[in-house]
Amino acid sequence: MLESKKKDKSTVVNEVTKKLRQAILVGELKEGDRLIQEEWAERLNVSRMPIREALTRLQMEGLVEMVPHKGAVVTPITRDHIEEIYDTRAMLEGLAIEKSLPFLTEQDKNDLEEILLQMEGIELCDETNEQYIQLNALFHETLRKGCPWLRVHKMVETLGISPIAPNLLIDYHKETQREHRLIYEAVRRGDPKELRAAVEYHILRTKNNLIEYMERLNSTKPE
Repeated sequence: MLESKKKDKSTVVNEVTKKLRQAILVGELKEGDRLIQEEWAERLNVSRMPIREALTRLQMEGLVEMVPHKGAVVTPITRDHIEEIYDTRAMLEGLAIEKSLPFLTEQDKNDLEEILLQMEGIELCDETNEQYIQLNALFHETLRKGCPWLRVHKMVETLGISPIAPNLLIDYHKETQREHRLIYEAVRRGDPKELRAAVEYHILRTKNNLIEYMERLNSTKPE
């Protein structure tokens, strides 16, 4: 009985998350709009608990932020916004990881392999989004941890880029994992230029796929 209840709760949270996420991505909810838990609970005919959990997920995905005295607020997610943050990230993180490579230890490289294997073993769905996001962040953090250029390192960390829910780009997931492995192999070969190129390609390809997804979503939006 408890398992059934847990499953039902999980299903409700997943559905609420999908509805809120789509409302943001198609522009129904605009930058700066407040997501008031009571209003959405009434609108979706659910309790406040799944709304609260959905907002936590969307915060991890970078679609909302928690603002003091306001609560959950929609963050910008236009094409220009995506291009700005991903192009900037490609330049800065590519540089940071290139500079990091000579300082990565054998243990760091072993850690990268372990993280990669864990990511490759995940089947993407709403329930595994959070786990994948955390592993992906750890993979990138480990890659750039040796960067001696502290300003560049800090700029990457404070850029405010959170990955959009990876299961939105599930059609490209195999390609993403293949790129992660190419990045790892470049680390093992010790080639900084190859590594930087692989990182930049990976980030920019993700940007293009996300823009394509949003345009497809908007093309099917009811008039």
